[in-house]
Amino acid sequence: MWIALGVIVVLVVGVALWWKFRDPLAGEDFYKFHVERKWAWELILTDEQEQAFMAGLEAYDDESTVCPHREAGVLRVYNPSMVISLFLLAEQFAALGPGAAEDPAGAVRHLIDRAAAAETGGVLHLDDEWMDEPVDGMDKYGFTGAMMNAARAQGVDGDVGGYGDEDGGYGMLTILTEEPQHVRAMYDEAHSHAAPGEIRNRLDVYKAVIEEPEPEFVAGLERADAERSRFTNTLMYDYGRVLAGYRAMRPHMAYAEPSDVMSAVMARMLADGLPGITWTRGPSAEQHQRALDLISTRG
Repeated sequence: MWIALGVIVVLVVGVALWWKFRDPLAGEDFYKFHVERKWAWELILTDEQEQAFMAGLEAYDDESTVCPHREAGVLRVYNPSMVISLFLLAEQFAALGPGAAEDPAGAVRHLIDRAAAAETGGVLHLDDEWMDEPVDGMDKYGFTGAMMNAARAQGVDGDVGGYGDEDGGYGMLTILTEEPQHVRAMYDEAHSHAAPGEIRNRLDVYKAVIEEPEPEFVAGLERADAERSRFTNTLMYDYGRVLAGYRAMRPHMAYAEPSDVMSAVMARMLADGLPGITWTRGPSAEQHQRALDLISTRG
């Protein structure tokens, strides 16, 4: 039994390395900026503007690392440490006019410097040293795990994506109040091209690991994800300020689970418009309420 599992682990690692080295463009680094224009925030820009904008981000990345969370519409900036809405950046880039396309590196640097100067809607300033010592027995990894639970209420639909970065000190929650019928149809169409995946024996396990997904299935999912991004919105929150609220709230909820305390803190931050939590774009009333339901309703 253990030998069989060991073989499978080795096989999985081998396939991962094969995928890494088969890509002559070094995969992740190249595709941070050179991909198809399809997400909702990219469609704010014309083809030419989007190419210039991505060139500007790539130039900034050469100086100070950035990482785009494309589907969520968020840009992670490492120095200075912050997250910025890509919807906000795209709108501001377009507003700069033709000059932005002529000097995209300078335009993007200007916009990121503007975000670093003031924490406005769509911008969160972060503290990489947000946790200096464990809290209630949780280090930053445990705290992040509890935070992910705090933003996922039982029995509430609408959570279509979550992310937590324990080192950067931020989390994201992408919500969808109602999936349009045509988007559901796109997902159904994509799944119709997926190869059968019944696992009956060890050989089926090997095949499932080695075989690439059906191209039509992958392409269909990508199209459906991109179309769905037109209807989603992402909440960004700062762990450091949630932690400060947690420490203040804990004495009043002494017997509650950590996730319940975090839920109460985040719900207050969102409901009262307190610093440390923001959206990638202005939320509708339904999106705001759904986020409150996901955060504050605990099972």
